[in-house]
Amino acid sequence: MTTDSEPPMTGSLSPQHHAMLRQAVIDFREAMRLRGSLNLRVAIRVTTVLRTGMISLAVVAVVFLLLLALVSSKLEFMIGVMDTMNTQFTSMAKDMAQMRQVIERMDTYMASLPPIVGEVEQMNGTVSALGGDIQVIAKRVHQIEENLGGITVSVDAMSKTFQGMDLTVRGIDFNVHRMSRPMKMFNNMVPFQ
Repeated sequence: MTTDSEPPMTGSLSPQHHAMLRQAVIDFREAMRLRGSLNLRVAIRVTTVLRTGMISLAVVAVVFLLLLALVSSKLEFMIGVMDTMNTQFTSMAKDMAQMRQVIERMDTYMASLPPIVGEVEQMNGTVSALGGDIQVIAKRVHQIEENLGGITVSVDAMSKTFQGMDLTVRGIDFNVHRMSRPMKMFNNMVPFQ
């Protein structure tokens, strides 16, 4: 007993089986064609990716070579700059050591500064007291100046008086010479010698 789904045991195929076989072969060919086109698309994409990767790698290699050429052409300049920087840093290190010594000396010198500040504050107090004394001295000097002004006025008055007396004495001298003329004439007339 055979069913419709089972193939007959005989060597001949029924038209329905024949059609199914033909359809299976057509589907198989279509599947193989789709698989081939899919493989082709994958191969094209892989090839494109590989080409892009190779081109990118070539660009990176060219850039790397250009960078290497640039660095090698500037290498002597960079070495000179590095030597200069090394010299400058060495000089800076020496200067820093000297500065450290100077600062240590300054610390030593600054240790005596607090007593000096105390002395200066004490001197400030003394100077403040001297300020009061100087003001008293200034008042006394002002009084002396006023007294000297009075003395100067008195001396000027005395000088004027002496000038007047000088004129008077000269007048007396003139009058004495004038009054003594007759006696001189008398002496000339009667000599006692």
